[in-house]
Amino acid sequence: MLTETAPRTTRTKTTNVGLEMDYSCICGRRFATERGMKIHRNKMGCLSMSSQQQRTAIADKTLENQSQVQNHSAEEIQAEHRDDVARHPSSDKRHKINFPPASSGKQWEDLDSKIVLKIDSLLGKSTLEHKLATFGDIAYQTCPDTFGAKQHQTKCPPQRSRRQLEMDILRKQKRKLKKQIRAASSEETNELLAIWRQLKARHSALSRAESARKKRSQKRKNQERFIRDPFQFARQLFQQPKSGTLTVEREELETHLKKEYSDPTREIPLEETTGLVWPAAPGIKFDSKPPSLQEVIAVVNKARAKSAPEPNGVPYLLYKRCPNVLKKLHKIRRSAWKNIKISKEWMTAEGVYIPKE
Repeated sequence: MLTETAPRTTRTKTTNVGLEMDYSCICGRRFATERGMKIHRNKMGCLSMSSQQQRTAIADKTLENQSQVQNHSAEEIQAEHRDDVARHPSSDKRHKINFPPASSGKQWEDLDSKIVLKIDSLLGKSTLEHKLATFGDIAYQTCPDTFGAKQHQTKCPPQRSRRQLEMDILRKQKRKLKKQIRAASSEETNELLAIWRQLKARHSALSRAESARKKRSQKRKNQERFIRDPFQFARQLFQQPKSGTLTVEREELETHLKKEYSDPTREIPLEETTGLVWPAAPGIKFDSKPPSLQEVIAVVNKARAKSAPEPNGVPYLLYKRCPNVLKKLHKIRRSAWKNIKISKEWMTAEGVYIPKE
């Protein structure tokens, strides 16, 4: 896999509630505001120094800047290289949160009020762009501080049973007897063969018992998986395993993306096609109002709790259990709808290359 080798400009902030929020340049200096960091970069030439260094694209994920135009073509698709776009790099993958069970209503209420209080204190007088960019970060960073992150559990190798240990011993004894039979005289061969047949009969009986045990264990596991999630179990029956490594140079990757997703004639308006039948004017006026809170709640409740979280690490489960946080998010996005503000995070997307089977 190709890796990002050039140093990057990181952005964090620090406030009195413990949330990191300061801006650091690639040269190592830190600034309290983003404006001060940009002034420093322009004066000292840090931005040009960063752009001159060698960069390699991440092979299995790219960032896409998309825009809908007349023919819905992508405006710009490129490997990640813009320093002014706030994003969550794949190398800094956020861990899953160890949320409490759904029956712990008191814990969810405390989390809901804690996130809302922190959002009000940090984003009370901020600009709309800053609210859109940092809302998810504040919601995510509050959850691990409260419940902690899920720890990756390493599976211990299963202990071998007495039957399996005996089968190993019998296998070694049979192999040793085979060598002795080849080197033995004609008088000793018959006795050694008799002993070898006894070991083989015992080994075959143990193998049949072990095979029957494995079949019963696999049957029990399949029954439990089917009862737990029948739809996922049915999908996995017909799903083939996929694996592969993308080994390609950055130039070839960008050439492929540009060829597949760019349109050199996207600025040229389409000509009218003769013979088209124009439909009648719509009888009902199109509703251009932003989604209501009830519509947002219906969409969130319909989503599965196991759905993948956003790039900021916030899953649907948080919005399901914390209605006040969802109300805050709806209020901010409603303002963005009315003021026609598009967050920079919404202009990026991650692309994953899937190997063909």
